Amino acid sequence: MFASTLLTNLHAIASNFFLILCISSVLFYCYAIYAAITFFAVPQAIDREFHPPVSILKPICGLDSNAYENLASFCQQDYLKYQIIFAVRNYQDPCIEVVEKIIHNFSDLDILLIVSDRVIGTNLKVSNLANAAAKAKYEILVLADSDIRVGTDYLQRVIQPLQDENVGVVTCMYRTLTQGWISTLEAIITNTEFHAGVLVSNIQENGIKYAFGSTIVIPKKVLEAIGGFEAIADYLADDFQLGYLPVQVGYKVVLSDYIVEHVQISKN
Repeated sequence: MFASTLLTNLHAIASNFFLILCISSVLFYCYAIYAAITFFAVPQAIDREFHPPVSILKPICGLDSNAYENLASFCQQDYLKYQIIFAVRNYQDPCIEVVEKIIHNFSDLDILLIVSDRVIGTNLKVSNLANAAAKAKYEILVLADSDIRVGTDYLQRVIQPLQDENVGVVTCMYRTLTQGWISTLEAIITNTEFHAGVLVSNIQENGIKYAFGSTIVIPKKVLEAIGGFEAIADYLADDFQLGYLPVQVGYKVVLSDYIVEHVQISKN
């Protein structure tokens, strides 16, 4: 009798516990929907007269899915003046052939390929960025991972928040272009969990305190204020640090309403 009563009580406790978890999840996602509606309800203003020259830094290692289309999208910007710097570590990297094709096809643009094995820390991507930044002509740097694809209005839109001198970093969320069930499952997780958390954080904290590798716009003076790329050279989550550290020295991070595309094609 006692055992039966105990099992019944335990079952009731477990049922109530899981019910509370389900209700909490529903409430969180309702709030996330509210955060998304609030964020996208008022499009960020675009001043067509604000178009400072920028240097785009593209660290590359190996070939991503649709590599040419991804990289070429940055060469098709409706923007007055910009430079693109591709950085790789060695001459055997298969991505070099793609970059050389881009340089040939967009010969009217200011495009540079940097091949250097100089290392400043354990994160080799950051070393690539540092090597590229050494050749950057312009004050504003735009960092974007090699598997990102953008539209022709990308630069004009992501640069806008820098009109506020208190803004030190601009970053973007992304949607994933998938093919295959593995990448599709990952995209579902990104869209339902990751983006929801970002939008809730953005509204709860009156702005986020981190950045994403999909896009990081950062002026050189802000990068210097946090100690340059050397300050994050031993961090795995270098993109997070490029948002977090500027906040620590008094700058704001702005989440742009521009959504870039993350191309992920799995072989399955």
